[in-house]
Amino acid sequence: MTEPPVRRQSPVAAHPVTSAAITVLFIALIFFVLYTPIYSSVTPKVGSWPFFYFYLLIFMPITSVVLGLVLLLQKRMAPPADGEVGR
Repeated sequence: MTEPPVRRQSPVAAHPVTSAAITVLFIALIFFVLYTPIYSSVTPKVGSWPFFYFYLLIFMPITSVVLGLVLLLQKRMAPPADGEVGR
């Protein structure tokens, strides 16, 4: 007899916690940039810069770190190649 073909799960279904973490990170990034009442004030000032500019300049490196973390999480979700043995 032949065995039925093995049905592979999608990476999202196979790793629901990792998928949820990626989703939460993306939603948080979008929220903190688009929700302007967080940073739409002139005070406090950093030197002569209003808080608006300071917030966005600080947020850029934070965004790159979070996107790097998302990339690492996505690599963990990738199914192993056919020739690779699970670690």
